[in-house]
Amino acid sequence: MNLEETIKHTRKKAEEMATKSVELFPSCEGRKYLDCAEEYYQLADWLEELKELRKYKEKYRWHDLRKNPDDLPDVEHRKKEYFHVVQEGKETGPTILQYKKDFGFGFYNDFGNGPKFTEVDTNFTAPIVAWKEIEKFESEGENADTNRR
Repeated sequence: MNLEETIKHTRKKAEEMATKSVELFPSCEGRKYLDCAEEYYQLADWLEELKELRKYKEKYRWHDLRKNPDDLPDVEHRKKEYFHVVQEGKETGPTILQYKKDFGFGFYNDFGNGPKFTEVDTNFTAPIVAWKEIEKFESEGENADTNRR
C-alpha cells in the first residue's frame, strides 16, 4: 500500500467508525467508536502532512549533474528562473544563477533576438555540478491577497 492509498484507507476507516458511533450513541461502545474515529482522522491528517513534506523535499532537493548530466531544470522558454548552483571546485559556496534551456546556467539579458549570455565575472564560468530550485518567498501581503480571493 502506498502513501496515497493509506491516506484514503485511513479516512474511510474514520468515516466507518464515526458512522458506527452514531448508531451506538449514547452507549459507552458508541463513545469508543467516536474516539477511534478521531484517532483515524488525526492519523490521516498526519499522513497528508507527510505527503506534502515529501513533495516539498523532492521539489527543493539538490540535483547532482555529476551523477545525472541530463537532470536539468524544466523551465518555460521565455521565463527567467533563478537557481542555487554549485560550481566545480567551489562546492563550499553555492551561487545563484539563471537557467535558459538553450544556453544553460548563467546571467542573461534579453536583447533583440533573445537571451544573450552576459559574462559578468569569470568566477561564474566554472562548470555547474549541482543545482536546486529556489523556494519562492511570499510576503504576508501576498498571502492576505490570495486568501481574500
